[in-house]
Amino acid sequence: MTENPQPDLAAQFRELGQNLKSMFESAWESEEAHQLKEELKDGFVELGSAAEQAVADFKVSEAGRNLKSEAEDLKARFESGELEAKTRQEISKALHTINTELQKVIDSFTSSKPDPEA
Repeated sequence: MTENPQPDLAAQFRELGQNLKSMFESAWESEEAHQLKEELKDGFVELGSAAEQAVADFKVSEAGRNLKSEAEDLKARFESGELEAKTRQEISKALHTINTELQKVIDSFTSSKPDPEA
């Protein structure tokens, strides 16, 4: 009676790994991959140029000038303390409202408890 030898699975997985590695290396080094890399690089260069041009166009547009003016106004208000005072006032009002509403909830819980002495 002859025994059938068991296949060496570890060797087969090693071979599969080497084949996958070779396939990916070949694909990465292929002419198509080089062409794709060049197209991507050129595309990113074009995107950068288009973005720079859009920013330059926006800077000289009416909307860009308005935005710059508003930013300068905001900076001046911040530096003068006006913005900080207004922000503090708004936060204070919001906190007061939240605390008032929370106190109402607390009061409703405490007023609905039965009197233990009754």
